[in-house]
Amino acid sequence: MIINNLELFFDRQEGNNLFFKTQTGQELVIDEGLLVDFSDRDKKVYLNLDSQQTSNQPQDVLNEILKINNE
Repeated sequence: MIINNLELFFDRQEGNNLFFKTQTGQELVIDEGLLVDFSDRDKKVYLNLDSQQTSNQPQDVLNEILKINNE
């Protein structure tokens, strides 16, 4: 895991770009099309980045989460 649960706070929107800030003030820009149903601008968003591709099968994702939590 490269980034695990980085907490983001919505800052502003410019066109299709959504600007978020971290607790340390760093800025991150995400295209609006990448966030499905992001309408509550006051809600915290968490970012996870991994170096491994995840499967498209929900049960595989759940099994991976359970495996990580049991380690």
